[in-house]
Amino acid sequence: MTSSSQLKMVSVIIPARDEAHSIGSLIPKIKQSLSGLPHEIIVVNDGSRDETGAIARSSGAMVISHEKNLGKGAAMKTGVENARGDILAFLDSDGAHDPQDIPSIIAPIVQGKTDFVIGSRALPGSKVSVPPLRRRLSNNLASFAISVVISFLLPLATMFRCQFKWFRITDCTSGFRAIKKGNWQKLALVSQGFQIETEMIYEAARNKLTIVEVPISCNWNSETSRLSIVRDGLETLKLLAGKLLGDIRRK
Repeated sequence: MTSSSQLKMVSVIIPARDEAHSIGSLIPKIKQSLSGLPHEIIVVNDGSRDETGAIARSSGAMVISHEKNLGKGAAMKTGVENARGDILAFLDSDGAHDPQDIPSIIAPIVQGKTDFVIGSRALPGSKVSVPPLRRRLSNNLASFAISVVISFLLPLATMFRCQFKWFRITDCTSGFRAIKKGNWQKLALVSQGFQIETEMIYEAARNKLTIVEVPISCNWNSETSRLSIVRDGLETLKLLAGKLLGDIRRK
């Protein structure tokens, strides 16, 4: 699927906060999934109060720590700033994602088929255990909303500099994704929190990057998630509205 001759390095970036229970088993699985490929594992310890950082370091990851919790978006940005790889792969630290899916996530980029890949929990072929109904419905609604934004509202806001066609996103809040570092640097990302995942999609579309989704396995456990459906949903809508207004003013 991939080969070291095609790839300089994959930087696997893991934002983590108080994940001592899962981080130690996650890192060896990542190493196994990328065996034979040049890679590095960066854990951004985002103000943890437990032993997340120490366990990640002893497991062989590079650990960068925030003294206080700054948010998932801030942790992702810190990881990228310290990454040496030309492909960035992001996954959550709570053990919900299966590291064996990393090669499938990066393959379309390595093969030159796309610019940005999202691991979707909603595609045929996805294997999702413990799918909480409330989270699933809210994610479906949010994914439909960002699909409408990038397909219709963004082209209008930019005077059709972006393509006017229906583009369906099925899992906008998935934390499992990959992008070339050079393309990441094109994205004007302002979010410090969970909103960064949807903001990446908006910015990718705005910069005319191609986006594909691939099926993944996921243990989608709402009990371990810190995402607030109402609070973070409203913050995401506010962020997207601000970006659309900004693009309208720049016309």
